[in-house]
Amino acid sequence: MKYKKLLYLVANDRYFCSHRLSLALAAKKQGYDVHVATPALGDHEKIIKAGFSFIPLPFQRGGMNPFRELKTIYQIWNLYRKIKPDIVHHVAIKPVLYGTIAAFFARVPLIINAVSGLGHIFANNSWLKAPLKIAMRFLLSLKNVQVIVQNPEDFEEIRSLTQKDNIHLLLGAGVNLDEFHPKAEPHFPPFKIIHVSRLLWSKGVKELVEAGKILKDKGHDVQIQIVGEPDLENPDAISAEILQKWHQEGHIEWLGHRTDIAYLYQQAHIASLVSYYREGIPKSLLEAAACGKSIITCDMPGCRIIVKHARNGYLIPPRDSEALVNAILMLIKDDELRRQMGRQSRIHAESMFGEEMIHKETIKLYTCK
Repeated sequence: MKYKKLLYLVANDRYFCSHRLSLALAAKKQGYDVHVATPALGDHEKIIKAGFSFIPLPFQRGGMNPFRELKTIYQIWNLYRKIKPDIVHHVAIKPVLYGTIAAFFARVPLIINAVSGLGHIFANNSWLKAPLKIAMRFLLSLKNVQVIVQNPEDFEEIRSLTQKDNIHLLLGAGVNLDEFHPKAEPHFPPFKIIHVSRLLWSKGVKELVEAGKILKDKGHDVQIQIVGEPDLENPDAISAEILQKWHQEGHIEWLGHRTDIAYLYQQAHIASLVSYYREGIPKSLLEAAACGKSIITCDMPGCRIIVKHARNGYLIPPRDSEALVNAILMLIKDDELRRQMGRQSRIHAESMFGEEMIHKETIKLYTCK
């Protein structure tokens, strides 16, 4: 291979660093000339430090102004014409849609479209769902397009749109099993329950806060740790004011954006992400599993791949604070059960979610014709 030019288009530099930086490093190691186009929101220095060509690109994930959206597509097309990549790798719905339009007209030879979850539009039956499906049916069916999805439900949904054999099921972005590893549980009380995500209502934060209040009222010494920031480009975002109010009232410990996620999981007793968002595979739960945590999550696409009910955690119905309380109580009251579930989480992560395996399968697609 003669240093093929590979360009990643992602809507958020922080997301690229947390979910795709290690993949880009693996591609670079394989000899690819890697470029990254994303807004410069604060983490772009990490991209530059990694040795990649960084192109700041204005991109509003939640934008609805048609003139601004057309301008964004034009900017992407102009970028592709200038860089002349051999391969473009788009991540998430909006980069997939806009990037594929731009790549088609710029005549990019190979387009990799990673649909990392179908998001709030599919989860909430938005009016945008029907036109989005029509656009995806056309754009994902182009002959030089390969599509990556992260769970079987998304595989079937996308396959039904394209009716083609260009859909590939890869289980998430993978997890670094050396960085994220188990340690002995910390002493308790307090009993720490940790939630890591973009802070959206549909990620189950409200239900976890309610469960924490109920448990404290019952006399249990629990500490709810919320890690992350509001995703202000998403209409489902929880405001910083609400998070601060919960924090000040003692219902949660809001830790904001953190980079020491492995340490935080190792210092917790249970991981919770009771999300009813249409996840791909939530990386935060991959990291929790790799750290050997018992996990409580919802019986939803993506989440149920990581958690096997009553084996390494519990699957509960969406929006059900009472079910969450009951699951937490079972894990609080039985130390051996909780620790055994944690051991099963680590075994599951090692067998299915190691990032080296995911990177290898992804880079294989870069040679598709």
